[in-house]
Amino acid sequence: MTPAGPHRALVYVLNGRWRLIVAPLASEEWEVRVEDPNPVRQLVVRDLGPADSGFAPASFGHRLIENGFIIGPAERAKPDTVNGWSRTDDVPERWQTVCYPTSEVVG
Repeated sequence: MTPAGPHRALVYVLNGRWRLIVAPLASEEWEVRVEDPNPVRQLVVRDLGPADSGFAPASFGHRLIENGFIIGPAERAKPDTVNGWSRTDDVPERWQTVCYPTSEVVG
């Protein structure tokens, strides 16, 4: 069962391919490490395709839905976001958002 509450979704390029990770978001922890040493915390790890296709926020949002998560509505209203995704400060081609299990939104 998916833990309740907010989660962090992170898309990034690894070995020339876009990757998606979703992990629980603790109130004190706003960053998800790309290679988390505890794989149980990573609820979704998915290959999204070649990086040369560019950042596709709508497509990546649909991949979240396919995996049981939806971008939080407040994320879409933040400045400097693209369809709810915001760039991380430290690494180019790394985007993040806060998402929730679809069962919380729909249920």
